[in-house]
Amino acid sequence: MRKNRLFTFFVILFFFNMAASFAHPVTPTLIVERNLDSSMFGVALAAMMTMNFLFSPFWGKLCSYVPTRRIMLICSLGYAVGQIIFGAAMSEVQIVGGRMFAGIFTGGVYTAMANYVINLSEDRGRDLVWLTTIQNVAGAAGFFVGGMLGVISVGTAFTAQVIVLALCGILYGVLCLDDTPHKARPEQALSARDVNPFAAFAAARTFMTPALAMIFVITAVSAIGQNSYEQCFNYYIKDQYGMTSAYNGIFKAVIAVLTLALNGTVSIWLQRKTDINRSFIYVLAVCTGLTASILINRSQMLFIAVYIIYSSVMVLRLPLLQTMSADRSDEATSNQVMGFYQSMNSLGGIFGALFAGLIYASGPMRPFILSFAAFLLSTLIGFMYYGKYRKEQ
Repeated sequence: MRKNRLFTFFVILFFFNMAASFAHPVTPTLIVERNLDSSMFGVALAAMMTMNFLFSPFWGKLCSYVPTRRIMLICSLGYAVGQIIFGAAMSEVQIVGGRMFAGIFTGGVYTAMANYVINLSEDRGRDLVWLTTIQNVAGAAGFFVGGMLGVISVGTAFTAQVIVLALCGILYGVLCLDDTPHKARPEQALSARDVNPFAAFAAARTFMTPALAMIFVITAVSAIGQNSYEQCFNYYIKDQYGMTSAYNGIFKAVIAVLTLALNGTVSIWLQRKTDINRSFIYVLAVCTGLTASILINRSQMLFIAVYIIYSSVMVLRLPLLQTMSADRSDEATSNQVMGFYQSMNSLGGIFGALFAGLIYASGPMRPFILSFAAFLLSTLIGFMYYGKYRKEQ
């Protein structure tokens, strides 16, 4: 029963994550067509990530009280409404408002997804790999589809996105399993105080340890590198090379194939055959080396080739860090830990996207320098974490 329902969940997950990426390749075009400030490609995402950061712990706490399928339903519909506002925006204020509204719910849906898998999985490490694999492969495929739709018009991409997001939300609510019997329900009832997202942060003291805190720092810092690179690349190839959204979509299609291959082989092998508390450092080191290479050699072909390879390798770190976080939780705290993990991912996204947008005007390569520095720092912190981990053993 669990396997069948988890399969259904993964199918819906694929289409949801495809739709979530429909707007990304057309966002630079939207900014240019509507004569908006170039920094908006980073500021808009940072606005969404800020709300994601604030509300993810709250959604994680709420997962302990209500079925996660209900949270996925509510948050998918909220995300769709936020994208309606974003797609119709004609000013910077409207774009930021739409992204902030969407950000409240994106934190909830991704937190609920991780908790749904953890609560129902019979092999948590394997299924978290598949969760991340599907999210990233579908996201890359969605980039391709969104890029093609963007050739028709920006509005076409947004319309398709809203329809699919809402439909997936309904399917989550109807077809997914009620995971309530498979998780520990808190003894105290949910109070008005718990609705405050900052109260959810304060509750982190019930599960936080020095080692877990280091994992969260690594998650946040590496997310700065990821988002600075990702957001800048999308705008850079439009601004510097004059490439349309179709090119971005093609690159993402190639990344989807590579991601599926790496996560279906290397990631599973790392989870099963290695100590992930050490092997995750190698993944961060490779990301550091790849980002350094584009700062040394500025050729266009290398720039694009490295991006494709980097995007595929970078995805490997996500299930490793997620599993490391989950392994340091128990049945009573796993929902909150996953909410906090999602929040740290968003915190890194805030700074990565915001700084990338703000410093781009002073030098198009500066966001890539920021990305390199973030991955280098996260690798160094990774070595510190491993030293602490070895002492624990």
